[in-house]
Amino acid sequence: MRLLSPFSLLPLASAITVPSGFSKILFEDDFSLLPAGSLPSTQKWSLSLGTSYPGGPANWGTNEVQSYTERNVAVTSSGTLRITPQRTDRGSWTSSRIESLSRWDFACPEGGKLRVETVLKFGDAPQEEQMGIWPAFWSMGSSFRGNYTQWPAAGEIDIAESVNGVSKLYVALHCGWAPGGPCDEYNGLKNTAALERGRFYAFAAEIDRTNVEAGWKGERLTWYMDGRTVFRLSGASFQDEWVWTAVTRGRKFLILNVAVGGDFADNAENPGRVKTPTSATKGGEGSSMEVKYVAVFST
Repeated sequence: MRLLSPFSLLPLASAITVPSGFSKILFEDDFSLLPAGSLPSTQKWSLSLGTSYPGGPANWGTNEVQSYTERNVAVTSSGTLRITPQRTDRGSWTSSRIESLSRWDFACPEGGKLRVETVLKFGDAPQEEQMGIWPAFWSMGSSFRGNYTQWPAAGEIDIAESVNGVSKLYVALHCGWAPGGPCDEYNGLKNTAALERGRFYAFAAEIDRTNVEAGWKGERLTWYMDGRTVFRLSGASFQDEWVWTAVTRGRKFLILNVAVGGDFADNAENPGRVKTPTSATKGGEGSSMEVKYVAVFST
């Protein structure tokens, strides 16, 4: 099995292209080296199991209803990774959540840039069958590991997220403290973009610290979908240097998951504010998230 050395220039898997302006590969996985039916590489990922971190808040802190297992994630025959939520015979729900190992934690270099990138698609089952289905690809500040009171101070960057089967991408930054703070918690600073479900898109978030003369106020955080800017924030828009620099300079790790139910599903894209999942919600491939690759680049 191919292993990587952090912070070095390495050959990429064929599905991944180093973006212009970047030279180092801090993390990459296109899942192609594993046979169909395999779990993701234990050299790169760990599985989060059950209904909480050990000692962490119940239901993952957001009132989700699923229990995470290793049975709901697997490499496909196409060499992608698919996370598939399922309703059990007893009416409960299972799904999967994976996190990059601490050896791969990454940060934006001083005076440089960092890019987190994925190609993935969200399931295309009818919306009424996906009420409560909540897939996401995101990064979390490393200070959150084992210290779950560090949210949102650790800094959470939601790179590709959708909910309740709607044809819409959500991107967001969570930071500072809750409730309130510079990121308007528990809402976060967010934006949306239209997308077609069942189609692969390239999603990315970039931290840019190259405007050295302007200091932290000249730093930018930008989200992209297929190369188009979806959302941008800058240090100049923040009143708190500590909060901003925790996001742009702190070490981070990656998370891929499909949650079921929870606060976001109950309140976003849910005009009737029905409790999710509903009796019509179905699991299976139509509610899954399928990932071609994830990668982290820096200058």
